Amino acid sequence: MVKPWLYSLAALAGFLIAVYIVVVYGLPLIMPFVVALVVAELIEPVVAAVTRREKVSRAVATTVTLLLFTILITMAVTAGIGRLAQELGGIQAQMPILFAMTMDLAERFSLVLGALHASLPSSAQQLIGANLASLQGSLSSHLPDLTKTLGVVSSLPSFIMNTMIALLATFFMSRDRHEIGAFLLSLFPGVWRRKIRLVKADVWSSAMGWAKAQFLLISLTAVESIIGLSLIGSNYAVLMGIVIGIFDLMPLLGPATVFIPWILYLLLFGSKAFAVKLLVVYAIGVVIRQILEPKLLADRIGLHPLGILVSIYLGFQVFGALGFVIGPLIGVLLKAMINSGLLPIFQDEPPV
Repeated sequence: MVKPWLYSLAALAGFLIAVYIVVVYGLPLIMPFVVALVVAELIEPVVAAVTRREKVSRAVATTVTLLLFTILITMAVTAGIGRLAQELGGIQAQMPILFAMTMDLAERFSLVLGALHASLPSSAQQLIGANLASLQGSLSSHLPDLTKTLGVVSSLPSFIMNTMIALLATFFMSRDRHEIGAFLLSLFPGVWRRKIRLVKADVWSSAMGWAKAQFLLISLTAVESIIGLSLIGSNYAVLMGIVIGIFDLMPLLGPATVFIPWILYLLLFGSKAFAVKLLVVYAIGVVIRQILEPKLLADRIGLHPLGILVSIYLGFQVFGALGFVIGPLIGVLLKAMINSGLLPIFQDEPPV
């Protein structure tokens, strides 16, 4: 008889290996359909409400809701791109000045670091040199991946095709939601179906709740940063606000990745008054997030904060930047499968 803990470890290892294979090799192939599934779930409350109140078919409700959703997203993206293009044009016009400032800053830091490096013991100098060489090698090894990523992003025809497929798939998934769900359940043994329903309900409520909360927090960070930077007279407030919102995805560091170096630079080489204003904007953003985050994330995931931190760290180590999102989702899925009994690991008795 297999010992329970051996079975548990084997089941857990099999689950993690299967997830890794699906994410690394399967997810890129079906990404438009994954996007369609997420969008279909996002618009489902609206579609259900329209179907129930207006007494129209799901096809009509789905068409109207998806059309309005697409129009709103297109308007928001168009407005954002227009403003970004305007600010990027301003940056381009000031490139000579920015280049001169960058060179001057590099020269100052070079002098300071050179003096500091010369005052260190030889062993410390060798250690710093070895670390710099290692960093240079790491950056060089990642340049092909960066080039490949930029090539994928710049492929406009492929993007348009994937967008169209995602929109069509969203329509069909939303319109025939119940039929598709019943068909997929019919592919599994009858004894599994109740557990699969429990896993789906648990995963979707936790994952969508977490995604909505994170999207709201990131949006609030970006909007608060844009408003704050505009009020203190910062150039390129929209561009910097969006960048700060994107960096808010990073755990622990977040907007500090942008604000702290910016504030330090101004304190050393720029306007100290403006640095204080930036610090106030940053502090207000931190306070707002600390107040709202517990309320928005409370009981949405069902994972302990340490579990979330571990899942984010392991997700980043295995999947890179995408692991910030995939890691917690895998943790939610694993918890739901264990709770439902679909993955009966770490039980007191071995399975029959």
